[in-house]
Amino acid sequence: MVDHRLWSLDDEPAQVVDLREIGALDYLVNLYGTREKRVLREVLAQAYRAGAQTAVVEFRYIDADYRDEHSAFYSTTFRRYPSVAHRIHFFLGAATDQLENPAEPLKFADLGYLGYLVARPVPGAPVGRVMMKPPAGLEAAVTCQAEEEVNLFGENLKVTGTPFMAQDAQLLRCAHAALWVVARHHHLTWGTPKLLPRAIVDAVPMEAGAGRTLPSPGLTVTQMSAAATRLGLPPLVYDLKNLAPGQSLQSIACRYLNGGLPVIVAGKGHAWVLVGYTRSHETSDDPRIVFIRQDDEAGPYQVVPDFNFDDYSPWQFLIVPLPSKLYVPGEEAELVGQRWLTAAFARDGLTLDPKTFAFRTTAMLSNDFKNGLEDRGVPPAQATTLRRASMSRWIWVVEAVERSLRRKNEPAVFGEVIVDATDHARDRRPLAWRTPASVTVFTPDSRQERTATSSTPTVPLRFAREGLG
Repeated sequence: MVDHRLWSLDDEPAQVVDLREIGALDYLVNLYGTREKRVLREVLAQAYRAGAQTAVVEFRYIDADYRDEHSAFYSTTFRRYPSVAHRIHFFLGAATDQLENPAEPLKFADLGYLGYLVARPVPGAPVGRVMMKPPAGLEAAVTCQAEEEVNLFGENLKVTGTPFMAQDAQLLRCAHAALWVVARHHHLTWGTPKLLPRAIVDAVPMEAGAGRTLPSPGLTVTQMSAAATRLGLPPLVYDLKNLAPGQSLQSIACRYLNGGLPVIVAGKGHAWVLVGYTRSHETSDDPRIVFIRQDDEAGPYQVVPDFNFDDYSPWQFLIVPLPSKLYVPGEEAELVGQRWLTAAFARDGLTLDPKTFAFRTTAMLSNDFKNGLEDRGVPPAQATTLRRASMSRWIWVVEAVERSLRRKNEPAVFGEVIVDATDHARDRRPLAWRTPASVTVFTPDSRQERTATSSTPTVPLRFAREGLG
């Protein structure tokens, strides 16, 4: 039963919960998780492990996502559900008595903001939208992070992390939640339209024999792919049983994750979103990829030590929603980069021994690439040449990385190739490439190359886009 009085308390705007007190977490779990506790408990546990000492519960919060769900479904049911939610904010600082004095302004910014959880007034699905900082130790591994600004009683607060939402098992199933996570990340990172749950649902095409759409029975991979396209994020779909020679699940997923592009995975009747990865060096020559995912049935930032022995194994499909002008697949960009960079190194009297060097491929905006050249350590002459080069808005950066330096988390990039992300499938060639000794720019319209040599070889550089590689 939903207690409507709990969600609209007119006599007080919020409640401060001192998480240092014994039983404080259980209080929140039992207050909101009357039917379903798993995901709620995980989010609260992550906040507590991050050092949260204070939770501020914002009453009668009008959440756009839940209000959209309410309008599309919960307003049509016999059982009544409130149309407002609660938003729980987490802070590192100790609890204060600000709420006790109505004459004092409410100030929380100095307490160290960790993020928030929107609690739905739906006992069977209490966790709505979540935005939390990644847990300690995973900050660098979570490559798909964005900054969000929220307002609490007139005060702006900022949190950097990856969006999360749990399915409600009625309007939204796991596939819808996965699409919502990707769409919200693209919105926060690259300014695409902000999509609410009903837009996700309405984008799903009907398939013959698929059954009714409400309550949703779940989606097929074909439906997810079509929905992503209709939402303005046309995807690449990889059947993991039929990958091209030389390709693997790990290599494909990591190329997109390097660029901050979330990857949806489908397997064993479930869908979730990969948002980062790290390397577990069991041996120096055979690092294992450890993925980080948003799993709407388990919680945000879930670590997958070995995808081969995952609860959802075998993983069957990768679905990668992409910006509309990112046409070239990551694996094709990497092949172009390998070929051209190897030849460029040879012309400069250098070698790229595959036992020593690996290739790291990243999608990014060309403006971001140019803005970061000096900070990475690119010499001024090379940086000037690259800054003046004409580039497409989206590019692939294929970097030659020295393996031993990468294992030590030291600067490890010795050269890179810039690939036009909109290039022709039968005429792929780079826009520019750089070695320790030279930088070359290709002018697409005149099809001419311009090379500038360096007076001294450059030292290893940082990645074009930060991450563990």
